[in-house]
Amino acid sequence: MSLPLQRDPLQRDPLRRDPLQRDPLRRRDLRRRLRKRHAAVGVALVMVVGAAGWSDTAAQTGPPDGLSDDAAEIPEDAPEDTPGETPEDTPEERPDDAADMSEDAPEDTPGDALEVCAAARRLEGGRFETAVQRRADGGPCGERLLPRRRILPADAPAGRWLVTAPLEIDGVAVRVAARRRASGHLEVALQIRSAQDGPWSVRLLPSHRFVAPADAAGRWLSSSPVDVLAAARAPILESAQLVTYYGFPGVRGMGILGRGSPQQVADQAAAMAAAHDRLNGDRGAIPAFHLVTGVAQAYPTADGTWISRLAGDRIAEYVELARELGMHVFLDEQIGWSDPLTEVKKLEPFLREPFVHVAIDPEFATKRNDVRPGLAIGSVTGAEINEVQRYLAEIVRAEGLPPKILMVHQFTPYMVSDRSEVADVPEVDLSIDMDGFGGIGVKLRHYRLFALPEPSERPALKIFFNYDTPVMTPQQVQGLDSPPDIIVYQ
Repeated sequence: MSLPLQRDPLQRDPLRRDPLQRDPLRRRDLRRRLRKRHAAVGVALVMVVGAAGWSDTAAQTGPPDGLSDDAAEIPEDAPEDTPGETPEDTPEERPDDAADMSEDAPEDTPGDALEVCAAARRLEGGRFETAVQRRADGGPCGERLLPRRRILPADAPAGRWLVTAPLEIDGVAVRVAARRRASGHLEVALQIRSAQDGPWSVRLLPSHRFVAPADAAGRWLSSSPVDVLAAARAPILESAQLVTYYGFPGVRGMGILGRGSPQQVADQAAAMAAAHDRLNGDRGAIPAFHLVTGVAQAYPTADGTWISRLAGDRIAEYVELARELGMHVFLDEQIGWSDPLTEVKKLEPFLREPFVHVAIDPEFATKRNDVRPGLAIGSVTGAEINEVQRYLAEIVRAEGLPPKILMVHQFTPYMVSDRSEVADVPEVDLSIDMDGFGGIGVKLRHYRLFALPEPSERPALKIFFNYDTPVMTPQQVQGLDSPPDIIVYQ
């Protein structure tokens, strides 16, 4: 692979040195924000869903021995992603601090809620049967309600989430998700659906959710109760900022991510996130890797795209560490002579994770200019952005994920053409990143010009350690009238 094409400061919009300006920054359109939040949550308007299943399930082969005639296997084509709400749930072995299920429900959940338990028992031949239980008035988990499809096959692959048919409880569609661990444990979770044809929520993980390999066959065990009405969580950026460290592994000139091992970069990003967290009030701050996965090249590639792609095992190294540490990940495509949708689709296995997002960089999309990347500043169209948004929305709906973030870098007006044509997609939070460097004053004017107005819903600001003059401090960033939802450090 040839060396990644490094960004040439002379190619960027030259930003002059100006003193810090505290001009009022335009507020985002609250109506659009509220509409997206309601589409993501939607719990209060849950529609009735029958218990007979849904269209994406696999064909069934008949009831297992010893079960009623309406029993059937859990579909084997269910989503494979891993929940990101509690990072400790994701290693291949059962986490040490997660408890096994028991015959009663050991934990309380507060208040005015719809509390549900997942029940499971081991069957002969290595299969598991699952059920749903309603918990009333703070008591134990109640009667077991049996979904039509509820049997985890003996040959279900380790690590893959499979789902039951839904049941209706108080007008809310609920289903159990289950997967085998490499350790032999069975892990269960719960999901709800906000409309008959809407997406499933993220998986809600009970504290006690494992059936141990030594548990006796035939004995029903219950998870701890879960308030399923809290399952359809708002997007992560509603409650926290993301602080990302950008770059390409091992290439120092492309950004800070390339100046250390994954763990070293994670530690640095966590320290910077903590600095922002101390300044942003009630809002949290979460560190993230910003990994360039499709790198524009100065010489043509065999496939004609002028793109060199980071190997999947290297991407997985950062994704798995992010999973372990509770971080997020942006996978960044420089596009070259390809197109955004084609390049983003190559990342699909990683995009099934709830904490993995996408960025596209029009700067190096130079096919329309008929020059190699780096000789001119490229562009993407509103239609191309919409194609990526629709694709990400399909993944969100199919996998029951929280909204994905799609970041688009911009530092000149023509890098994103037809901005007015960019659609509002409920399953995607669109972020325009003001990607220019230089003096603070003009940097903020461009932030106001590109990152704050529609169609951007989640403004982002990139800070260059080597090129900004001077480098904005966390105090200056958080002191803005409209602070960015995402801070990118390169």
